[in-house]
Amino acid sequence: MPFDPKNWLASNTPVNSIVSFTGQIDSDTITRLVEESEQKIIDSNPENTKLCKVTIHVLVEALQNVFHHSDNDESGNNRIVCLSLAFENTGASLTIGNYITADKIQIVKDRIDQINALSKDELKKLSKLILSNQEFSEKGGGGLGLIDIARKTGTKLVYNFVPINENLYFYILKITIV
Repeated sequence: MPFDPKNWLASNTPVNSIVSFTGQIDSDTITRLVEESEQKIIDSNPENTKLCKVTIHVLVEALQNVFHHSDNDESGNNRIVCLSLAFENTGASLTIGNYITADKIQIVKDRIDQINALSKDELKKLSKLILSNQEFSEKGGGGLGLIDIARKTGTKLVYNFVPINENLYFYILKITIV
């Protein structure tokens, strides 16, 4: 049976999920997801504004990463994403996934492993170094999205790659926000 992001998300969504989405994203969808998430977060915990702000910031960064770096699925559809945001008084968790070609997996693994190995101060220095060197990729980023997520959350990024075929995988990133 072929991999289906919708089925995967349904079986991996926490019971306390406040936002769940599977489908193709564009700038309008990102705006709608961020607005919906922000309202649901504020409604569920209006006292913890810092956690609300960090969660929304991380959500925006994660959605931008998917928007800019997602590859086509087996049918040629681009920017297919699955997303689940769970929120409690003590923290939040974001699971986001997109298609990625096999040739990019090692680069992503190495980058996340590098980020996870760094301290908060080292992440700050790396971020400043990238900004000062103006090292930007062909897609316009300097690799700051994942670094920024790690800096804002103070937690390790957890990833997995589900094989679709020999050339295509579904990349899943789990982010804990405390």
